[in-house]
Amino acid sequence: MKNISGIMLALLLGYSGTAGAEDWQHWTTWSATHDVSERTQVSMLAEAYWRDQMSDDYVYDEYITYSRKLGHGFGAMGQAYFETVQPVNGEWNGTRSGVAGLFYASEIPGLFRWRVEDRLFYRLTSPADWDYHRPRFTIARDLGPVILGVSDEMRVDLSGDRPNDFYRNRLFLSLSAKPVSFLLLGLGYVRQSDKSGPSWNSVNVLQTIVTVVF
Repeated sequence: MKNISGIMLALLLGYSGTAGAEDWQHWTTWSATHDVSERTQVSMLAEAYWRDQMSDDYVYDEYITYSRKLGHGFGAMGQAYFETVQPVNGEWNGTRSGVAGLFYASEIPGLFRWRVEDRLFYRLTSPADWDYHRPRFTIARDLGPVILGVSDEMRVDLSGDRPNDFYRNRLFLSLSAKPVSFLLLGLGYVRQSDKSGPSWNSVNVLQTIVTVVF
């Protein structure tokens, strides 16, 4: 376990060494999942984000998810999504969305598991319209008692209101473990990049993850 912790520390130090004076944020993720059957799962997830060197909360969001495996690695999901955000020097505002998605999951035996998914967000709050979609590719590998995860997620505009179609990218690195059968604990690093005009602006994120399985 000490070797794995050292790997994560080295990754964090490597990224922070190149980050200069960029903002460090903290994102915390809490979720609960339940397998209704071999093919069907329901889950609830809540997140909170802190910016300005982890000192100022500015995002709270929740997902309620229903997913079903369709066979041969394919599956579909539906989500209710609730997000409350405080822009810099602005007032808190909320968005409610319905989300539909498809995924495909497989593995290369002895190497890693992988999953590709895409979720389309339809904004229900005024003005109601398609908002964005979020393609994501994930690989995971067991390293003894822990799981190493690497994901890349894009955010692509569907509304036509944003100046850039591809306007956000998130790279996730995480280590997680199950101290008991029903509890998953994780620690991760996220590199979020947002496009503003011709350039990209990035922040660094320390992510903590708690998942209960029942």
